[in-house]
Amino acid sequence: MNPYTDLLFLTFVVVFVVDLSGFTETWLGWLSRWLGRTVRELKPFSCSLCSTWWAGLVYLVATGRFCIPLVAYVALMAFASFPISEILIFTRETLLKWIRKLL
Repeated sequence: MNPYTDLLFLTFVVVFVVDLSGFTETWLGWLSRWLGRTVRELKPFSCSLCSTWWAGLVYLVATGRFCIPLVAYVALMAFASFPISEILIFTRETLLKWIRKLL
């Protein structure tokens, strides 16, 4: 597959896991209990922008495609992480609204 498509899909996965799935809150709760103090955020793991940036760079290095145009695309995908999160939430809410109308 094309690296641009791979990075777009990677962005959607990271945004879903970090912002929408609840996984981040769960493991930060476990970490808080283990450390004995409250941990509200732990960048880059609790920030979809940061996680997208680092996951994209790791992807580029792992696939041997590290070049300036792809690094710029990773930066664009990281920058777009919040709008992508909002698009996913809008899609979910719209689907739920349609389902409620059907029932």
